[in-house]
Amino acid sequence: MRKIILASTSPRRKELLEQIGLEFLIEPSGYEEDMNQKMSPEELARFLSHQKALDVAEKHKGEDSLVIGADTFIAFEGGVLGKPHTAEKAKE
Repeated sequence: MRKIILASTSPRRKELLEQIGLEFLIEPSGYEEDMNQKMSPEELARFLSHQKALDVAEKHKGEDSLVIGADTFIAFEGGVLGKPHTAEKAKE
């Protein structure tokens, strides 16, 4: 049976997969996000999601597995806002 791996620690993504009844493992990606890529927000979301999935998939080469990668950020006035890493950054 194919192993499904969620390349994220997001509680919301976990909840969504659980709601549809999937059995899956959680393995966070070690991919370092670069939010300064020169791409549209849509392209950036696809790129980061793909990189995170590839990072985890590399560790499971040769296995019958499906890796799900995802990314979330806010696009505002042509810019991209990533997740704040501190309360102070969130206030800014």
